Amino acid sequence: MQIIIIYTCDRTYNKIRTKTMTLLRKLHLYSGLVLSLALFLIALSGAALIYKNDYWALRYTQVSSQDLVPAPEQQAAAIAKAYALFGDRLGSLKMPEPDLAAYHVYLPDHEEALINPETLTVIDQWRPRQRLMGFLFDIHAHLMAGDRGEIVAGIIGLVGGLMAITGLILWWPTRRAFRWKRLWPRDTSRASLLAWHRDAGTLLSPLLLLFVLSGSAMVFYTSVQKGMNALFGDPVPQIVLPPGTLVDITDPARPLPSADTIARVQQALPDARLMFYYADALPQGFHRFRLKRECELHPNGLSFVYTDARSGEIVAVKDACAMPPGERLTNMIYPLHAAKTGSELYRVLGLVTALVLAGLSVTGVVTYGQRLVRSRQRRLALSYRENGVS
Repeated sequence: MQIIIIYTCDRTYNKIRTKTMTLLRKLHLYSGLVLSLALFLIALSGAALIYKNDYWALRYTQVSSQDLVPAPEQQAAAIAKAYALFGDRLGSLKMPEPDLAAYHVYLPDHEEALINPETLTVIDQWRPRQRLMGFLFDIHAHLMAGDRGEIVAGIIGLVGGLMAITGLILWWPTRRAFRWKRLWPRDTSRASLLAWHRDAGTLLSPLLLLFVLSGSAMVFYTSVQKGMNALFGDPVPQIVLPPGTLVDITDPARPLPSADTIARVQQALPDARLMFYYADALPQGFHRFRLKRECELHPNGLSFVYTDARSGEIVAVKDACAMPPGERLTNMIYPLHAAKTGSELYRVLGLVTALVLAGLSVTGVVTYGQRLVRSRQRRLALSYRENGVS
């Protein structure tokens, strides 16, 4: 009796296992076929965007990749010049970065510009699809479909994470067939491409999961942020500003930050580097600055200092390093996804992961096509034999 029960349970388990693996295989296959083109475009554009600043430093002779740290007087002059050039259209001004010696202007409708740090003249100005990097970012983040495309890209990232997990599950029964030499396909045969697809995808699955899921987390950032704060029992940090004196931002005499104001901002967080000036708080009578502290992983930092627009006195400070755990973990999403952690090794790993993802998208479609061709050839051969055709 016990033998019969064990035999029956074993048969039932094997049936369930076989059906589950078949279902996962179909899910992995058809999800990959449907999303292959989108994943290919997202992966290749992401690979290029990792080296965006390096590309700009090569493209614009006025810009170098040296680490330029302007003095408060120079930063104040650059902010004033940005207002003079763009007026109330100015969204924000990014200070020269360690790998890009230029001021970066952000304007409405995703328009951007670069300003020479020495002459304060416009190097270039463009809309998203008018320059290579802007075009690639539009593909990567929005699939060239605006806000709806961004949501779709976020969903694709979630499905991509599911595909990585199902790929690991499908690989496990064949794990003994793994060979390091197959990480470079010998030829374009179906067996060779399929082996590369399986082994390369498995080897890089942790990084693939990290990049695709962090990309989706950026799309659904607000929900993720709330979830992380709730998970760790953290209150959502709020900046409370005192009543300010309203400012007409269209008035050429609008109050602008002085060198003394910027010096106070930097003294508020002595180890920080000033990264951005934002114009959005000026109508309420404040200047908003964004800084990066040494303890922050985010390349632009997420520490903020607010000053009174007229007196220059500091009215509020948000220290990203003093935030609760949930908030600090959420702040790590962008640098992990964009490979901007300050580590050149991680940047190279990001590039390799993006290229492998593009390769997985291509080989998945190619091997499926080869399977269809082979199946058709077999049916034709069978038909010929049945009809006596040699």
